[in-house]
Amino acid sequence: MTKHFTYAIFLCLTLLCNISIGQTQIEIINADEISYNKNISEGRQLLIGNVKTKHEGRYLNCDSAYYYASDNKIEAFSNIHIWQGDTLSLNGDYLLYHGNHQLAEIHQNVQFTDKKMRLLSEQLNYNFYTNEGFFDSEATITNERKSLRSNKGVYYSTIEKFDFFGDVLIIEGEETVKADTLYYWLNTEFASFRSNGEIENPDVKILAQQGWIDQLAGNAFLSDRIKITQNKDSYTLFADTCIITDRMKHSLSYGNTLVSFPFNNDTLFLTADSLINYQTTESNIFKAYKDVNFKSNTIMGKSDSLSFNTQSNLIYLNQGPALWLEEFQFTADTITLLLDSSNLEKVLLNKKAFISSEIDSLSFNQISGINMQANFKENDLNSINVMGNGESIYYIQDDITEEIVGLNKIICSDMRIQIEDRSLKNINFIQKPNATLLPIAEINSELMWLKHYKSISKTEVLNKIETKTQVHKGF
Repeated sequence: MTKHFTYAIFLCLTLLCNISIGQTQIEIINADEISYNKNISEGRQLLIGNVKTKHEGRYLNCDSAYYYASDNKIEAFSNIHIWQGDTLSLNGDYLLYHGNHQLAEIHQNVQFTDKKMRLLSEQLNYNFYTNEGFFDSEATITNERKSLRSNKGVYYSTIEKFDFFGDVLIIEGEETVKADTLYYWLNTEFASFRSNGEIENPDVKILAQQGWIDQLAGNAFLSDRIKITQNKDSYTLFADTCIITDRMKHSLSYGNTLVSFPFNNDTLFLTADSLINYQTTESNIFKAYKDVNFKSNTIMGKSDSLSFNTQSNLIYLNQGPALWLEEFQFTADTITLLLDSSNLEKVLLNKKAFISSEIDSLSFNQISGINMQANFKENDLNSINVMGNGESIYYIQDDITEEIVGLNKIICSDMRIQIEDRSLKNINFIQKPNATLLPIAEINSELMWLKHYKSISKTEVLNKIETKTQVHKGF
């Protein structure tokens, strides 16, 4: 019902638009037999065998036809072929041609060729005056390297453009483009889409509600509920807006960004104001800018910017970074994470390196130095090396009650700290350590903190990740 109603609207609009077309009569060039029976239909002629007609510079061949002279109309049957010049050709098994409006309604085994484009369908209405075709049943279109399919659409021959509606599919080599509504220019291979857009090739699958793709240049613009899944490194990215360039290898995403990576047999979630991804044959390079927050079940962190190279397995945190591993908080001017097959191997803290762990809400074990290296074994923190200007504050607790009984403050150039069962086991002080042991009664606020200590809440990181997760939940 909807299909017939849509066609009726199109036909009415076509007839209204063409009401002023000059009315030239259809010319009968040939028929093996012409007959007329007034008792059956007044004003109708039957043409049989090798029928050929001409109208407005276009020709029609068919096996048989009815010619309505007063209406300037032809109803044709079997082996229908309409051609105009050497570029446009229309074939089918049944035709109604309205001469006064230059409108062809063709059905059954329809083949329409225009320049390098070929359309196959069971129904097509073509307006020769406006050079527009309309189909309301599934059509397949081929054009050089490309195949297109849609349930409904309009073709504008003058500009070689399609308006597709309903389950649109474009196939070029190993890449497909799908959408509910899509506008496509054949010459430029430019597609603009709305509603349930999908772009897929062996490297990536992209979902978006709106956008465009320039297949010649390999550029795209996406908006509204974007989801990009990269197959090589199994990451998934969500965003409100994404710009893709360089043969679909380079992307900039912003607005509610959230990306997930496989990490330590877990998933690392990351969000930032903007995310940049560049794919090469060897690696995937990620860069995140402004308000970077990330977490997995074992690691959490934040910084102003972040970069990650999948080939070198290095993650760089720059400008005000903070990292939480187990109960340890790491801060420095810059932090570098070294991965081994997605497992955390080392954490390098460069300049103003600081590690703290909470004993209670007022007491924190602290280690500071110029640089530090945290080493991991099977993803658990195993040891920490302090290089230069080493200082530590270590609270002494009662073995039974765990009550704090004193504070040990040590200054030493280099240190090596052993970690066991997620707590400090022992500290080796290198090069003439200076140690001070204070009982609990002598500890004041000035002695409780080392220089460069920062109190940073993990709650803000958790809230930002949770907020973005909720935005993209179920998509």
